[in-house]
Amino acid sequence: MVATQYNSDFSKDLGQKFYWFKRVISQKTKERIKEFFLSDFNLKIVGLSEKDNVLFSGEEYFVTRIKVNKESDIFFRISSKFMDSLLSSSLGDLSVPFRTDMLTELEAKILTSFNDFIYKGIAPFLSKEIDTLADESLINRNLLHITFLSLDDIGNVGKFIISLPINLLPEIRNFVPVQNFDMGSFPKYKVPVKIITGKSEITLYDVRNIERGDIVVLEQSDIRTMKIDLMGQTTDFLINPETSIITGVENNNEEAEANNMKQSGNMWDVIPVEITAEFDSVTVTLGDLKAISEGSIVDVGAIYENKIFLKVENKPIASGELIIINDKYAVRVDEVYTDKSNQPAPQQQNMQPQPAQRQAAPRPQNPQQQNPNGEDFNYNNFDIEDEDI
Repeated sequence: MVATQYNSDFSKDLGQKFYWFKRVISQKTKERIKEFFLSDFNLKIVGLSEKDNVLFSGEEYFVTRIKVNKESDIFFRISSKFMDSLLSSSLGDLSVPFRTDMLTELEAKILTSFNDFIYKGIAPFLSKEIDTLADESLINRNLLHITFLSLDDIGNVGKFIISLPINLLPEIRNFVPVQNFDMGSFPKYKVPVKIITGKSEITLYDVRNIERGDIVVLEQSDIRTMKIDLMGQTTDFLINPETSIITGVENNNEEAEANNMKQSGNMWDVIPVEITAEFDSVTVTLGDLKAISEGSIVDVGAIYENKIFLKVENKPIASGELIIINDKYAVRVDEVYTDKSNQPAPQQQNMQPQPAQRQAAPRPQNPQQQNPNGEDFNYNNFDIEDEDI
């Protein structure tokens, strides 16, 4: 930002006034340019001056003079390089640059109409009346030159200068700086984290046959603690258990599952995998994170309303609600995301050397829900090759 001062009352605190011109005059000028030429030309306000300065020198200008009243005129100056950018956007590139002394009637009309369009955009922000009762000697009739720079695609810098009579400018209050960031507001800021309630080890048979209504107990969990994961950094924290989610369940399926496993009798089914349970879309305040790091007991009652996902290899296989069974967390499944149609067939291996025979995997009896979080869990990752048996 360049702001040159002059010996007048208006130029006092010109640096503070600069921000009004940047927020009002500059913003409106850029909006009108984009509306007229469908491009903003990387326009940037760089200077305020109550007298001609070095930014005027070095180029020829196309000048438009607009009479505001019998005492005041506004001048718009378009440098030759900026003029070339404006006209090229409207008429297309020429083999030679546009020149201010060789403009056609159409080219001059485009530039004049453009300057008039800019004036109509900024006119509402100018003073409508001049205090004719004031002492004439006290009225500042100087011009304030507002200088913009424009950078085109090949690095050429053009200039656009608006010269406003100071007596047309409204009373400009000094810019009030934005209040500095308050470090005390940090505890209120929220960050996304993962809340992991626990994990367990189950077989691929269990994963394959998980259904709605099933309850998956997280053997490696404690209702008094959870784990928080922030950008890969994890730590345990203490919580007050939510007693409303404590439930009782009778496990009448152990014998049936054991019989099914016995009937299946293949190695693929008994491969153990780790399953974890974590909440979706959880945010916590930095104040809570600080409390966690200090070992305080954290109230996480609100997160129990969130959906919790069961994941294998960080891929969701099911989701449901969190419950507590015998001092362990568990998940009552209400949606299943595994794509059973992609499950590999269990392999059987005879003791005599011969090619292994593959059996077709059973087709799912119930349609499965589509995973809202992306890729389905892929059972092919656990396929056993012949040479591994």
